[in-house]
Amino acid sequence: MIEAKPTTMANAMIETTGSGNSPVQPSVMAAKTSGAAAKSKSAAAKSKGAAAKSKIVPLNFGAGARPFTRTFDCVIERQKRKTLALHVNHKKVIVRCPQRASERSVWEFIDDNRDWIEKRLRDEALRYRESLRIEKGAKIFYRARELTIEFKEGRKERVMVSGDRFIIQGHKLTNAKARVQVEDFLIDKASDYILPRAKGLAKYLGVDHKINEIRLRKTKSKWGHCTSQGILQYNWLIMLAPYSIVDYMITHEVCHLVHMDHSRRFWSLVESVCPDYERYIDWLQAHEHRFWF
Repeated sequence: MIEAKPTTMANAMIETTGSGNSPVQPSVMAAKTSGAAAKSKSAAAKSKGAAAKSKIVPLNFGAGARPFTRTFDCVIERQKRKTLALHVNHKKVIVRCPQRASERSVWEFIDDNRDWIEKRLRDEALRYRESLRIEKGAKIFYRARELTIEFKEGRKERVMVSGDRFIIQGHKLTNAKARVQVEDFLIDKASDYILPRAKGLAKYLGVDHKINEIRLRKTKSKWGHCTSQGILQYNWLIMLAPYSIVDYMITHEVCHLVHMDHSRRFWSLVESVCPDYERYIDWLQAHEHRFWF
């Protein structure tokens, strides 16, 4: 995300419809001019903007602006804020700006940051292509190796890794059935690996009495969680990662039983158990998008 303060207000203003938090299509409100013809054009522009309420529109620059090398959707959201901000989602740019920011300031802000936007769009496109899909012939990033998913007919349901193949065996497999089998496979792996190691580390640190429950749950964004009530939670998707990454996640949450914060003391304790934790954090941030399905 990029943020910046808006520049001086210009005559050409963006007129929006809807609430401040809703995506809207900008329409240019012409500067005041004398004569009925100018007023008529301004009224027509307002009417057109109202009809196009909440639409996502392609970003186009005015005269003199350097064109982007590709087209993408741009959403302008007017909010009660003092700065302009850019958010990039797959194939879409969201511009959040103050209620009265001028069209010129918004476009200049986007143009000034076009290199950052293009890089983020490329990165997002790559992440989308690499996202995990449980289907025949797709790629799965398992234990830091790229394997090819293979469906195998068989009465017994199981998941196996052989060479560069990730084999899902079952009777009359569909993508939906295969997905459930992979989920069960990873949950079993997490139960066998994470639970005993978390308990063992807690005992080593002298905080095993603080554990009330260890949960395995697939969440939208978190890999782990620890509450003040002694509940440890781990995302079983982490079992797609190498064991060193899984061990770091176990360490991170168990250390929260000692320090319920991210203070220097907390990270020192993590380092005493997992000396290469920073490297593991970097690896996970670079590859975690390949584990979600």
